[in-house]
This record gives sequence, C-alpha cells and structure tokens, in this order.
Amino acid sequence: MIRSALCGVAVIALLAAGCSTQATSSESAPTELPTSTTRVPRHVDQSDRPQVIFDPCLDIPDSTLTAAGYEPQSEKNADFKGGSYTFLGCSYDSFHKPEGFYYGMNVLSGNITFAEEQEKKRDHGTPIDINGRRALLIFDSTVRDYCELSVETSYGVLGFTRSIFSDHAGPVPETEWCTGLEETARIYEPFIPKGD
Repeated sequence: MIRSALCGVAVIALLAAGCSTQATSSESAPTELPTSTTRVPRHVDQSDRPQVIFDPCLDIPDSTLTAAGYEPQSEKNADFKGGSYTFLGCSYDSFHKPEGFYYGMNVLSGNITFAEEQEKKRDHGTPIDINGRRALLIFDSTVRDYCELSVETSYGVLGFTRSIFSDHAGPVPETEWCTGLEETARIYEPFIPKGD
C-alpha cells in the first residue's frame, strides 16, 4: 500500500519521458536494422524524442537489485505514459536495514533530456558524477523522507525516486533521506547502454 502511494508520488515528481526499449542482436552489426530478436517497446510516445533503450524492469538483473539492497520479488510496474514523453519504470522495496529504516524506490528510464531535468530541478538539484556520467542529486527539505537522483543517458535520463520509512516513532533524520542513493545509482549505471 505504501509502495503504491510512493509510486504515484515518485512518477508525478519526476514528470516523465517517452520510451521504448530496443536491444540489438549480438549477431547484428551496429549499422544493421534490428532483427526479430529486438525487444518490442512496452510503450512508445507520439514525439520525435529518442526511443528509451534501457528498461529497468527488464535490464536490471535480480542479483544487482539484491546487491543494492532491494528485494527483487517486490518489483511492481511504475510506468508513466505521456503523449510527448514516457518513462518505463519499476518500483522496489528494500530489505529492512538494521537501523530500522527501509526504502521504497522507483527507477524510471525516460526520454526527457538531461537539460530539461536540470531546468525542472534547478532549485533543488546538486550536480554530481555517477561513474563518469553527469547526474543530479535532488533534495528538497519540504518533501519529507524523500530524495531523487537523475543520471544522464544517451536517450535521456535514468531517474531514482526514493522514500525512506522507519519502524521507530518520530521522523527520520534529514541526514538519512539521501544516504546511499548515489551508491545505488553507481551499482545500476553499468547496465545503461553507452549509446553512440
């Protein structure tokens, strides 16, 4: 129930991008048209934006989710389908941490540009680097127990929206809201296609 609410908040917070996924056959030359083994996009918007070639629901192995502290069996669809953009996304619950915290996180792959994301988050975004890619850590103290991170990709952005929960009474300290999110992005980043 919490995760479903989180999904809606996170998708609205990111305000998405258009998408479709495309993986070329390992036997195809880069200049050839996609073969029949190419994944059919789950969603395609009506814009001229690039197709989304990374689908977090299909392209992040369970072992990677586990390594990042998330429960693969908790996966739920978190797509946002717009007319001029789309985000392909999945939500996950973390394993319960010894400190009494746990997270609900959405991973959203979309075809809005990194420049659009920077403009949208200009009041709360801090430029960072994730494995050599430009990224933004997005923190707004008025949105309690919540943090975002966006990574630039060849087709747009990969966004992480995360809420933190506690099994203790009282608020979660602000210093914990973004803790570990950069590390999670660094674990996921190698699976993002490098593009042209």
